[in-house]
Amino acid sequence: MNIRQISIIGGAMLVAGGAFIWMRSQSANPQVAQPIAATEVKAETVNVLVAKRDMVVGERISPSSLGWEAYTPTSASTPGFFLQSKNPKAIEEFSNGIVRQAMVKGEPVLASKIVDVEATTGAMAALLTPGMRAVSFPISPETAVAGFVLPNDRVDILLTREVQFSSNGQSASRVISSAILENVRILAIDQAITQDKDKTTLPGGIATVELSAADAEKLRLAHKLGDLSVTLRGYADAGEAAFASPTRDVMNQGSIQMSGDPKPPSPSPNVQQASQAIPMTVKVYRGGQ
Repeated sequence: MNIRQISIIGGAMLVAGGAFIWMRSQSANPQVAQPIAATEVKAETVNVLVAKRDMVVGERISPSSLGWEAYTPTSASTPGFFLQSKNPKAIEEFSNGIVRQAMVKGEPVLASKIVDVEATTGAMAALLTPGMRAVSFPISPETAVAGFVLPNDRVDILLTREVQFSSNGQSASRVISSAILENVRILAIDQAITQDKDKTTLPGGIATVELSAADAEKLRLAHKLGDLSVTLRGYADAGEAAFASPTRDVMNQGSIQMSGDPKPPSPSPNVQQASQAIPMTVKVYRGGQ
């Protein structure tokens, strides 16, 4: 065996020994397998027009009041939502509009909740509930809760008047006050349909309320019969619609039944049928009263 062969055999042995030592060291200190980073898959979203802050009824809308928020296509499929892809100029179009229904921050905007003043003949007509009428009557700080009655509040309307009656053959009079309309919505004080954020009261000389056509007639007649005033109702006591007090009819301009006076006798069935067809008031005097 020559020197060249001996060198090759020696080199091979050195390589085999080194490989054996490396394998033993790897088996003694196993490396922890590094996890493969998962690729984050972003869900597809669309931008929906939403309110950027809380807004109350009658408030003017500014460009900063509205904005776009990412929604999933399924969540944004609700009819009435405004998508940026289909309505890119929605913020500009709704700016300077009027809030018809209160909205909270982050709530998607619906066309039914905003009054487009430029597209309507007037903001007041747009704020009216379908089938209702706007009627105005004079008020004062003394008759309007010192100016704390604000647009969109609910009030009761009181009529105070002097009633003539006879007692022991002599004419006399009494001043009575009664609620003729209850749970009435205030539309405006003077020409203000919203409250100034820097003021806690809104004094004025004229209140505009929302009533049905029949109740509007009663209010106009009541204004001629006496003085009108309002009492403020709490939010928890506010119902859905205005209603007339069932026991008081301001259309009757005659004397009313006074407390302590004898009550008229119950009518016969024939009279009851007639009274249903033709409303009437019967006043009975007994013993000079």
